[in-house]
Amino acid sequence: MANTAAPQIPAVDLTQYGITVQDVRRNLSPAALYTEAIREDPQCDIADTGALVALSGEKTGRSPKDKRVVEHPDSKDEIWWGAVNVPIDNETFETNRERAID
Repeated sequence: MANTAAPQIPAVDLTQYGITVQDVRRNLSPAALYTEAIREDPQCDIADTGALVALSGEKTGRSPKDKRVVEHPDSKDEIWWGAVNVPIDNETFETNRERAID
């Protein structure tokens, strides 16, 4: 009979990033992620659509003050500019996009 034990994943040292937890789980399958979430957090559940529902705490989502919109001649007069829709030029957007991709 073949060995069906899961392969051992080497330990990960994340202390250089200020993360000092000992139990790091990575590259889990979606089924394993669901299992871990539901077992570890009583507020997690599965929606009727099959999506995992998890509350992330008091600060959820993106801050509206962090939103930037590329100012373009064809649409700049149609945008409500202000505290929520902050203009950004295309060059700055591309720089930020590359940083996010990297």
